[in-house]
Amino acid sequence: MHDEAIRTFLLHDHGRVVRAVAAVCGDRERAEDAVQDALVDVWTKNHRTDDLTGWVATAAINRARSRWRTQAAERRAFDRLASQAASQPVGHGVETGTSPVFFDAPLAEALQELSRSQRSVVALHYLLDMSVADVAAHLGMAEGTVKTHLHRARDTMRTALQAHSSEPEADRGEVRHA
Repeated sequence: MHDEAIRTFLLHDHGRVVRAVAAVCGDRERAEDAVQDALVDVWTKNHRTDDLTGWVATAAINRARSRWRTQAAERRAFDRLASQAASQPVGHGVETGTSPVFFDAPLAEALQELSRSQRSVVALHYLLDMSVADVAAHLGMAEGTVKTHLHRARDTMRTALQAHSSEPEADRGEVRHA
């Protein structure tokens, strides 16, 4: 990959891609690592692509998912081992570090209500402004599947955000001023 294309990506698209990947995986640090790893691959393996932003976003999302699956498997293994040691206190596994990393807490919580596939589609379409056709191509889905994921994601998020906005202020930890 040409150095200038990577510089342009870093100047114009890096932050957006990190936010999109963070929306999928729920962790900004994990997103930054995944994007950095994808960029290293582009650089060292000399990948050729007409859409660097889309390629890096897709590769980073796949890396973040893979890491999540690995952590989940490790957590399950830890929990199994801990439950076998009945005579000792059992922990609940490894911290996942899934703190919301963007916008506001209600939106981050609403995004976490989505399936991973829906979060991927939403991140690419809304946060990276990709067309339905581009999202479908990058995620290996039919355009109809992308549209279905977007429709269902909007419904799920609308419900979650409406539920949040109907909570009394005291329940949301907000301070009411007289």
